[in-house]
Amino acid sequence: MTAQETNLITPEMLSWIGRKSPLSPLLIMTTSDIRRYMDATGDRNPLWCDDESARAAGYKGRLLPPTMVGWVPFSIRENPDGSSAEAPDLRRQVPVPKNFTNVRNAGSETEWLKPVYPDEQLSTQSCLVDIVARQGRAGWGIYITEEEQILNTDGDIVMRRRHTMAMFAETKLTN
Repeated sequence: MTAQETNLITPEMLSWIGRKSPLSPLLIMTTSDIRRYMDATGDRNPLWCDDESARAAGYKGRLLPPTMVGWVPFSIRENPDGSSAEAPDLRRQVPVPKNFTNVRNAGSETEWLKPVYPDEQLSTQSCLVDIVARQGRAGWGIYITEEEQILNTDGDIVMRRRHTMAMFAETKLTN
């Protein structure tokens, strides 16, 4: 680690690597949610709206569109103090320097592993996997990476997402 990295990434911050959120149930998505999704997106894939088409493709019935599966964890509401009301976003709890308030998406990778069906109860759990400091065009940033898993009631992982959040020191705009 360079001196700048050592100044930004403290042992306390590094102690967060490996922390996991509790396994938290997610909002159950229904066929009426799929209809609203189809109306909003124009996505008329028969796998989402027709049981017979889905069965003919080898599924037990219509599927929840993968986009909806990936959206569900992002629909978790936060409390007014910034903490999550349901499943905590561990990345936002890491004790970074107080002036690092400029938060940006630094990348996301999603892997779909199993089909999900309407009315299926899903749960999510996240784990912090990396915290590093890097120099970029916006200056030194703290990059916090979290892996999230979405599981079905059998405990099978249906989706895995790796998401990195970058935090930069607040900058003042000048005229």
